[in-house]
Amino acid sequence: MQGINGVRVGMLLLTLGLALGCTSGGAQQQESADERRAMAAEWTQLRQAKGHFAGGEWQQDLDAWQGRKHQLMQGLAAEVLATHSDTSAVLALLGEPDTKVTADQADYADWQRRADWQGSPGPLLWSYHWRGQHDQLLVAFSEGRVSAVGWLYAWE
Repeated sequence: MQGINGVRVGMLLLTLGLALGCTSGGAQQQESADERRAMAAEWTQLRQAKGHFAGGEWQQDLDAWQGRKHQLMQGLAAEVLATHSDTSAVLALLGEPDTKVTADQADYADWQRRADWQGSPGPLLWSYHWRGQHDQLLVAFSEGRVSAVGWLYAWE
């Protein structure tokens, strides 16, 4: 009899643990979605500001290596790559790209060769300027989904 009660208690604890785990997983997913939205909103604000490389004054958050804008772009790039986002999800996070390049355009081969890639670049590349055209985040798509992200740095 004690063995049966022990099994029941064990099953109850397991069920309770799973239920709590599922609940916290949902909360974590919501926190993650909220964090992505906050990052995207901050990126949008910083994107509109004019730093040194866009004809303005030097601003640490905009122009510095690992400044806030650079960090946000890295985080958002990692997110769209990890989830293999489609074009609408990328637009929701990063907005319209500064430039779109397809495999039949002149810049495509140069960008594909020069960029530091994570993943395999597809036939469509979207460019988001970090420091003007000086340094850019590239998002590559294959069959409508993110297949790679890469950085096109001036390396000066």
